[in-house]
Amino acid sequence: MGSNIKSYLLSGKLLHIITILEILLIIYTFPLLTKIDTGNNMIFFVAKYYAIVFIISLPVFSQLDARSRYQNYKQIKDQLFQYGFDTRIFSPIIKSRCQRDAAHLASHELGLGKLCKNYFTQNGYRWYNLLPDYVFNKPQFLATEYFWKTTFFAKTYRAKYDYSDPGVFNKNNMVYG
Repeated sequence: MGSNIKSYLLSGKLLHIITILEILLIIYTFPLLTKIDTGNNMIFFVAKYYAIVFIISLPVFSQLDARSRYQNYKQIKDQLFQYGFDTRIFSPIIKSRCQRDAAHLASHELGLGKLCKNYFTQNGYRWYNLLPDYVFNKPQFLATEYFWKTTFFAKTYRAKYDYSDPGVFNKNNMVYG
C-alpha cells in the first residue's frame, strides 16, 4: 500500500506541486475575496462568488488530473513490463508533460528510465516543456469531451502484475527491446 501512495505521488509530482501552490493561493485570496463589499451591485456579487468558486476548484482539478496520470503510469508500466521498451507505448502520451512524467517513472522503475528519457529528448522535449502541445497547436481541444474525460476522468486501470512481489521479475516476463 505504501508503494502505491509513493507511486501516486511521484507519477503526478508536478500536479501535486501545483495543488500545493493553489491551496496557498486559496489561503491568501479567500479572505480578501470574502471581504469585498459588493453592495447592491449584482454583477460584482456574481463576479465575487464566481472568483471564489473558481479558486476553490483549482486544486480539485489538479488532483483529478493527478489521479488520471496515475492510471497512465500503471498502464504504461504494465505495457513496458509485458513488451519491453517500445516507442509505440509512448506515442499517445508524448505531447503532455504530466503524462511523460508518469511514463518516465514507470520506465525508471523497470530499469528503462534512460531509454525513456532519451526518447523524449530525441523528440525535442525538455524539462521546461510544461504545457501540452495542443495548448499552442489546437487550443480548442481544451473544450472537447475527449480532453475532459482523458485529463480529469480517466478510467481506473487495474495493474496486471504485482510489482511488490519479487518473483514477478523472475518469470522472464520482461522483454528488453
